[in-house]
Amino acid sequence: MSEPSESTAEPAEEERRVVAVFDFDGTLTRRDSLLPFLWQIAGPWAFIRNATILLPTLLRYAVGTLENGPAKERVLGQFLAGKPTGEIQAVAESFATKTIPSLLDPEAVRRLRWHQKQGHMTVLVTASPELYARPWSEAEGFDKALGTRLETEDGVFTGQFATPNCHGPEKTRRLAVEGPDLRGATIYAYGNSRGDRELLAMADHRFYRTFGDSQGDPHETGPEEPEGSAGLPEGWQRGLLYSIVGGAGLYLGLTLWSGADQIWQGLRAVSPLTLAGLLLLVLAGYLVRFGRWHWYLRHLGETVSWRDNLKAFLASFALTATPGKAGESVKAYFLKRSSNVDPARSLAGLFAERFTDVFSVVLVICVGLFSLPQGRWIVLGIGGVQIAGIALLQRPRWVRRAVLLPLAGYSTARRWIRPVDTMLSDTSALLRPRVLLGGILLGGLPWIGEGVAMYILFDALGAEAVALHEAILIHAAATLFGAVTFLPGGLGGHEAASVSLSLLYGATQAQAIVATVLIRLLTLWFAVGTGLFSFKFATNNEKE
Repeated sequence: MSEPSESTAEPAEEERRVVAVFDFDGTLTRRDSLLPFLWQIAGPWAFIRNATILLPTLLRYAVGTLENGPAKERVLGQFLAGKPTGEIQAVAESFATKTIPSLLDPEAVRRLRWHQKQGHMTVLVTASPELYARPWSEAEGFDKALGTRLETEDGVFTGQFATPNCHGPEKTRRLAVEGPDLRGATIYAYGNSRGDRELLAMADHRFYRTFGDSQGDPHETGPEEPEGSAGLPEGWQRGLLYSIVGGAGLYLGLTLWSGADQIWQGLRAVSPLTLAGLLLLVLAGYLVRFGRWHWYLRHLGETVSWRDNLKAFLASFALTATPGKAGESVKAYFLKRSSNVDPARSLAGLFAERFTDVFSVVLVICVGLFSLPQGRWIVLGIGGVQIAGIALLQRPRWVRRAVLLPLAGYSTARRWIRPVDTMLSDTSALLRPRVLLGGILLGGLPWIGEGVAMYILFDALGAEAVALHEAILIHAAATLFGAVTFLPGGLGGHEAASVSLSLLYGATQAQAIVATVLIRLLTLWFAVGTGLFSFKFATNNEKE
């Protein structure tokens, strides 16, 4: 956490009553507490089953079409509806006693203890269920605890909320109705997300993702607003979480469909040495893609050190499992902070990346389609659309006249005109013939490499009917199909296309599923893991 600027407190405030209000998840704890709680209630297999059932809800929440409250209510309803209150309360008390201590942030606990030592009133206000938040807070000496309450009827949980989800404005409303009398009090508030914005706004001393100095005295630090946070927007974090949950549910379904025994036998057929070699092949593809990205920025006149650029590039892989890989736009955020690169310029490079990637995939499919003549018309249609797009983007003045100038008359759109115009000009520069050709060639090599990796997997699994050019076609076509579905990471669409095409070219059901699962682990999920590892270093460097 960055050290906020120093603020002064009037001496008279020392004589006033002080109330310290804490959020729970992400503030007092290092991570979310709800998923560990549900895991403890359900156990591994029931948790995975319920998560699979909840996939539509989780995906709607991830893309922003379902609000936080209704989504959480459906999740808790799936796990708790119909269960006896006494049984769940016993689990909640055990969770509060045994599990929550391992989730706590030591710095947050020191701040809590400082307030208690000074005789300040401490209040917990959280969106987490009061089921476990209240017993934990009572054991920790809080004066008051407010959370989301769950409805019960005849001794069982109904699956509904008894109070609105204690998030956002509901936090301040619950404080006013059920909390201590705050009139004339000096208020300290601690939060970590947009759901704490209203809570922080009402405080005299606001702490957003920080607790001040290491000694614990809040008067030595000033308020830090959410807008100044170095953290990621919640939507990106949420998209990553539910993409991973969705992927786990999807692969569980594939395993159940094919049979766990067949899957296990297939996995054992691929040696660790083969997998290590394929990982190196995939890594080589990452380096080629990075070379193209670095070249794009240099072509646009940005002198970014390759180290900073590589950190931003790899960290963006953490959000590969988002619709259309849109989350990878986070590298614009990192480059702005590390090298002061105009985000519009980075986004132009990202757009050129996606454009040439699709073009490269189409070309790879064309190479492999001679065994499927009826599919050529589809590829020609997609290629025609791309060529039309290139022609349009080569004439940015047409877009300015047809779109940007009319929008300039609307005050709400005016602030977006300049960055969009910059991005349009830069994109046009990156799609000129010489740069476009280089981008397509550099983009095609990793796709071919991944297709070769899939062929090696088929060979190891004994799927001799699948030729090299067919394996390349299968992977490229599945990638394209997954992209056009605009599902997070192409989940579902990519797998369905890959398994179907593999069966079409003569692989057995088990071979098709194992090859699909392994190639996705090597390409999608290895990328996400690499990104999470790199993301940690990128954010740590920002804090330093």
